[in-house]
Amino acid sequence: MNFTHIEEYFLNKLPKAYREFMLEVGGGHFGDVFLYGVEDLIERNECYETKEYAPGWIAIGDDGGGRAIIISFSDDDPQVFIVDHGVMEPDEAEQVFDCFTSWKASYFSL
Repeated sequence: MNFTHIEEYFLNKLPKAYREFMLEVGGGHFGDVFLYGVEDLIERNECYETKEYAPGWIAIGDDGGGRAIIISFSDDDPQVFIVDHGVMEPDEAEQVFDCFTSWKASYFSL
């Protein structure tokens, strides 16, 4: 799986824990959570204007109820947050898990 176009678009490397998950699974539905596949990441983040309203962050999925799941590029195993699609500002986000690895182990519970 090639992440080059995604990392070039965001001007950041994907966090290690998230990258490993994408290599293993590549996205999909996990209960109420939908994690975007590689082919959807740029399109969804363009739609939500993530680069403009949450620079340094990436929307990796949603809850099917109008909220985006976002992580920061600044950590190899980033904290997981949820934020309303209409806001898309990290200051308005609610922390879901301390790290992506723990969130994955919980089967992506919210």
